[in-house]
Amino acid sequence: MKTALHNSLAPWAVWLCAGLLLSGCSTQQPASPAANRVEHNLVSHTLSIDAGEPRVLSRPQRIIRVTEHKLHEVIELDAEGRQLSSRESYQTVPWANQTLTLIAEGQEFALQTDHEGAVRLNLLEEQFVDLDLNQLRAIELVARTNGNVVAEADLLVSRELRSLLQQAVPLIYDSLEEGDVAQWVSRVRQLEALGLSEESTQLENMLILLTIGDPELQFEFVEALDRQQAQDHNGQP
Repeated sequence: MKTALHNSLAPWAVWLCAGLLLSGCSTQQPASPAANRVEHNLVSHTLSIDAGEPRVLSRPQRIIRVTEHKLHEVIELDAEGRQLSSRESYQTVPWANQTLTLIAEGQEFALQTDHEGAVRLNLLEEQFVDLDLNQLRAIELVARTNGNVVAEADLLVSRELRSLLQQAVPLIYDSLEEGDVAQWVSRVRQLEALGLSEESTQLENMLILLTIGDPELQFEFVEALDRQQAQDHNGQP
């Protein structure tokens, strides 16, 4: 009886062992070959400043653009570190949201580039008011990374621009409270005559805001301004 039972179980035991062996083999993943890798080696890193043309400034405003240039050597290696290929990759991107330094008369001023690497220089901004306009002959622009990559550019200031700045600065920044309506209108008109329409509009808007608490004075200013603009349009002095 024992021998018969042993004989009947033997084939099942063989199949069971075979199944376990096959199952164990199926769970073992074959070793995959190591993947290739790519290395990027920085060959050169530079900045460039496009200060526009001409080099001599005749107007207070100028768009400045700063660009970053990177040259990489791209090397593909196999699992054993052998070089399979090599090529160069050149990248040019805007120097976005960075500080561009302006140097004038020994003073430094910070300008901020936008997401396109551009900054609008305006020598009529308040931070430049204290410059000695009689002596202002040139300005220097400096872009510098944390890694001490540096680019520089110079712009010259024309005699005509120095004269324009000397006329415009007091019109924009002198106290408004000491003037009357006629003087306010005159200042707005003179800025317009100098070709500074942006500054003229800003001054006009500032005066309207300043008189918001005195509707009668505000009305007088707006009426006088409209009357003067109508005279200018009709060619009257």
